[in-house]
Amino acid sequence: MRIANYLVIAGTALVLSLSANAQNDQQSTNLVAANAVLQTRIDAKTAKAGDTVVVKLASSIRIPGGTELPRNTLLIGHIDQAQAAEHNGVSTVTLTFDKAQPKHGQAVAIKATIVGIQPSGTEFFPPDLNSRLKVEQAPDSAHGFSLNSDVQGANSGVLKADGKNVRVGDGTELQLAVAPITTGATATGN
Repeated sequence: MRIANYLVIAGTALVLSLSANAQNDQQSTNLVAANAVLQTRIDAKTAKAGDTVVVKLASSIRIPGGTELPRNTLLIGHIDQAQAAEHNGVSTVTLTFDKAQPKHGQAVAIKATIVGIQPSGTEFFPPDLNSRLKVEQAPDSAHGFSLNSDVQGANSGVLKADGKNVRVGDGTELQLAVAPITTGATATGN
């Protein structure tokens, strides 16, 4: 009886593991690279959870499932968490982009992960998009904060600065990995 129970548990674990791997493989084929320009300023000192953050697509993309998001489509998100630097401490801003709003059309539920962030005019190199992509962009002298993101994570990315507040100006360029949300989710806004 005990052996049968162990076999059932082991079999269930194997099926769940294979299912998770299949979902990860499917997600990697659902990722599309996109470049976008920040339309709203972000400042850890004044930001608060729920504040809207908007980026505009620099060029058209087609997300899996056939939906085209034309150039200038707005990707709308929000600040999940913001912490100002106190006494030269660490400041953080956690962002989530979860809706694409074409100029003429219905909102589309998405999951956009920030895979690069640079000042305006910086050349991006195409990322190697895959379901296990994690980004750890070190602080850069051009903007002075780091980026941590994970395409499997719940948020789009975390910006962090040591000894000062995270400040991101409008016009800053973001490179994103965009995927549709298909499992019964709808774009609701903030």
